[in-house]
Amino acid sequence: MTDLRTSKDKAPGPTAGLPRWLPMALGFVAAVALLGFIAGTSGSSDDPETLGEFTFQTTEGDTLTIGEFEGTPMVVNYFASWCAPCRAELPDFELVHQETKDDVMFLGVSRDTVTDSWRSLIAETGVTYTTVFEGNIQGSFAHLEATSMPTTVFISADGTIERVWSGALTDDKLRELIAEHLT
Repeated sequence: MTDLRTSKDKAPGPTAGLPRWLPMALGFVAAVALLGFIAGTSGSSDDPETLGEFTFQTTEGDTLTIGEFEGTPMVVNYFASWCAPCRAELPDFELVHQETKDDVMFLGVSRDTVTDSWRSLIAETGVTYTTVFEGNIQGSFAHLEATSMPTTVFISADGTIERVWSGALTDDKLRELIAEHLT
């Protein structure tokens, strides 16, 4: 059967009143954003600020700041027990930590909502480098404008953020980024 209604009689669609190109442009922007997320990369940080002023809780209940480690290049990895890619990359981080521990400081920052989850994950994965608890607050993670988990930050010996990487890392890619940004 043929639809005999005129265009005036038809119900307006969800894009009525919008320029014809706008839905296509929004789709393109969404596709580019998705590809960037899948690729797991973000650009180098041009922001000279540091993470030195943020305070974290250690497994012993003490506090520390990243600024305490100035003078040593650092790899700071944000992870959580509920994040499958985080769980998958922690053994690779431990492996590279063992290889570079005389030259590069590794620090894991838990974004879990409770400390028991963080401690259990560290025990389960065998991580021996220092890990701290920030929790799911608007702290250093928000300062970085990070949006996905895991996120890894490469900090030079003078405390400057050299690179922020969003997405999981393998041991080979982690070594490559350390060589590129911290040596």
